[in-house]
Amino acid sequence: MSHHDTMTTPITNYLMPGNVRFGFGAAKLAGQEAARLGATHAFIITDPGVVAAGLTEAVVATLSTAGIAHTLYAHCPPNPDIDSVDAATAAFRAAGADLLVGLGGGSPLDGAKATRAAAGGPPEASIAEYALALRSKARPVPLVRHMPPMIAIPTTAGTGAEVTPWAILTDVSNMQKKSIGGANLIPNVALIDPELTVGLPPRLTAATGMDALSHCIEAYVSTNTAPSALDPMILHGISLIGRYLPTAVAQPNNHEARENVMLGAMIGGIAISSRWLGAAHALAHQLSTFANVHHGLACSLMLPHQMAFSLPAAVERYGRIAAALDPTLVTVTDHQAAEYAVDAVCRLVAAVALPTRLRDVGVTEEMIPELTHHARLDLNWATNPRPVSEADLEGMYRAAY
Repeated sequence: MSHHDTMTTPITNYLMPGNVRFGFGAAKLAGQEAARLGATHAFIITDPGVVAAGLTEAVVATLSTAGIAHTLYAHCPPNPDIDSVDAATAAFRAAGADLLVGLGGGSPLDGAKATRAAAGGPPEASIAEYALALRSKARPVPLVRHMPPMIAIPTTAGTGAEVTPWAILTDVSNMQKKSIGGANLIPNVALIDPELTVGLPPRLTAATGMDALSHCIEAYVSTNTAPSALDPMILHGISLIGRYLPTAVAQPNNHEARENVMLGAMIGGIAISSRWLGAAHALAHQLSTFANVHHGLACSLMLPHQMAFSLPAAVERYGRIAAALDPTLVTVTDHQAAEYAVDAVCRLVAAVALPTRLRDVGVTEEMIPELTHHARLDLNWATNPRPVSEADLEGMYRAAY
């Protein structure tokens, strides 16, 4: 074998979603897709806000038309935790259902994915046993054939959870975010219907859109650069969100803006499934846990500071991000272009009227050491383009404060 033959590239992981139906009215395909999956009884996991917004009605109607029984379980908390998933799993088993439908923002989708994993395992196992943080001691995600199939229907253009293989749960015992999942947990079907986001209040449209943008930007510069086929798609997602998010916030009924931001959010989910994230998410997760800051807003608060810190390690990539956010960009040097990316994100945050300082969202300076400690335990920083120390994480919190 020649030397040339041994120079093979490592095997990279393209984790792509399965069946995705995208467009206005896609949610009305739930009955058809449930029937195709062989279901007779759908267990719909959602939250009270989604029910109050009237978003369950069309889904329930289409299941009924297809002759599929349903149980509506609207007890998913704003940040799903171990106990809530174990309770949902018990309710799923008691209902005798054979399909999960996650309907809502990232929380019900994560709650449904976690319930799906637990439902495929032994009845005595808590979802806590599947936490990836347990490493070799973690219970493996059940085989696809042992889990009920799942349809994911997002009601926000944000997390992209409908096309990702993980669920993020809060472990209330130690206030840490725990991930569970793996390739088996990507939903069988994603029904991505921009119609469901039309009634979203402007502040939530802005915050969830910034979550999607942070997924695209963090994935684009992550040290997991290997699946390069994703690069053009991620840049497209960045440009869609940059161009259309201000319109979606200012004109909630603008269908073109809603559709394009939702597409950007889906691309963000695909991006992080293969590329993972960075320090902005490690920092943001703690703001939700300790100060009850909405996840998308937390990402929006931390992203510019994480970009400014990380910039020296990914100058060319941040330059391309700047060009995606502002097609009119004319710069002199690569470094100026990269710095312009931070500026462009800050201007987008201003355009959608989100706060920019931690002190304005209920975070006190006294919280920073504890936030930093937990951000260090949150492994999302592991793929940050510039390595981060605990002091660096604290510095980004202080810069945002």
